[in-house]
Amino acid sequence: MPDWNLEPIERDFADAALNPASWVKALDTATALTESFGALLFPIKGGLIPNIPFTERMSESADTYFRQSWYLRDERYRGINIIMQRGVFDDLDISSPDRIKRDPYYQEFLAPHGLRWFAGVGVGCGDDLWCLSLQRTIEQGPFSETEKRQLALLSSRLSATAALARAMGCATTNGALDAFEVSGTAVVLINRMGEAFKANPSAERLLNGDVRITKRKLVAKDRGPTNALDRALHDLLWRRIGGGLSPPVPLPRTGRRPLFAYPVKLASMTANALGDCQAIVILIDPDDVSRPPQAALQAAFGLSEAEARLAARLASGEALETVTEQFGIAKETGRSQLKSIFAKTGVHRQAELVALLAPLLGWIK
Repeated sequence: MPDWNLEPIERDFADAALNPASWVKALDTATALTESFGALLFPIKGGLIPNIPFTERMSESADTYFRQSWYLRDERYRGINIIMQRGVFDDLDISSPDRIKRDPYYQEFLAPHGLRWFAGVGVGCGDDLWCLSLQRTIEQGPFSETEKRQLALLSSRLSATAALARAMGCATTNGALDAFEVSGTAVVLINRMGEAFKANPSAERLLNGDVRITKRKLVAKDRGPTNALDRALHDLLWRRIGGGLSPPVPLPRTGRRPLFAYPVKLASMTANALGDCQAIVILIDPDDVSRPPQAALQAAFGLSEAEARLAARLASGEALETVTEQFGIAKETGRSQLKSIFAKTGVHRQAELVALLAPLLGWIK
């Protein structure tokens, strides 16, 4: 009969709430202490997108889950009511061994990865509910009733982690909005369902008349541009990258040049598994030429002043060695700043940085 010490899971989840880069470490701890093969953390309520955190050994099955659309046929969603009531459920709460032997979800999706058994631990905060998904192999067998009782206790304790993570996410969001506003950059924040849930004052001044937010959607007067923006946001949210920028979507305005909407995915925000903000839309008004490029880059990607200055020059196609010489800084300093720029913008090469930033800088210069 197992007698797990699950306190390290609570501790590591609390650490991850403060430092989103630690979510995989927290899941590794949960995997080891519950004698599982791997673990994932995904939303039960709210949109599901592929940026959920998971342990390394779950990477292949997670890729299959999203690439082959098994998330649309996930049998385990039938246990939502149980997890809301008890805090935990497993496969045998929703199915029988005979049905599992015939079910495509288990036989066609899980079995090729050597997986079979699962326990879902509820992680709730207000109306939001997440699931700590603990996965076991065919050989490991299902979770026992004793193990499930211990996981139910863990569920109640992890609610504080969810509340902390949400609070930290709100603080990060508000800080980002303030930074964008200081730079004079209009932005709209987007959640994992593709909904616009907050805008800064600069955006609110632009969002009237032909372009506006209606029923939590950023819409233009014509359906075509609205649908194009929806598709761009969907494609961006479903990318398995830390950050990125989509091509601009022109939103027509009567008697004026169109407003340009740039969907952006910020690695610094999307790293928070329980946070609201998963993307932003930067609004560029071509009739307003007063916005300094470097300030906009600082706000858009969380760059330092020195990084934004370097990024703006590199985006114009200049070589790193040339720019560092003109700036009077050491090459190693320039390389260090470039490495940080790559991490914050979600690219890996200077050519990708140029492709990412050049279109944006073209409108804000």
